[in-house]
Amino acid sequence: MRLVLPLLLCVPLSSCFSYKQVELKDVTNIEVERMDAKGIAVRVDAYLDNPNPYRIHVLDPDVDLFVNDKFIGKGLLDTSLVLEKKKAQVYSIPMHAELEGGSLLMLLLSGALNGNDVKLKATGTVVGKASFLRKRFPFELEETISLGDQ
Repeated sequence: MRLVLPLLLCVPLSSCFSYKQVELKDVTNIEVERMDAKGIAVRVDAYLDNPNPYRIHVLDPDVDLFVNDKFIGKGLLDTSLVLEKKKAQVYSIPMHAELEGGSLLMLLLSGALNGNDVKLKATGTVVGKASFLRKRFPFELEETISLGDQ
């Protein structure tokens, strides 16, 4: 019995050990839903590919947000995110941040008045969970928005 129990536990978990990297293929849309002196709320539509034969729950993000390389705050997920197994699709990801590094409105307004591009950047880590296994993944996203043409 002592030999059979570990074998029985290993068989269902063997698929979890063959992890394939989840890939961010594209950011299809970034929509600012709210912006004021206290913070910003955005919805990011990201095309993600989960090649694994199991769903992955995205947890515990540690996201630093930057505008023109100036730290503005920590990003937080507003809802849980679950990546479907063996599927590539666009996920709508609502996030918000409380501003810490100065006024975002002033940074964006000065960029618009000067006809400059604004560089938005998010760096950090996120935890992927499948059953009871967890793994922390680093990421970095960068997007340039032209304010002078609008």
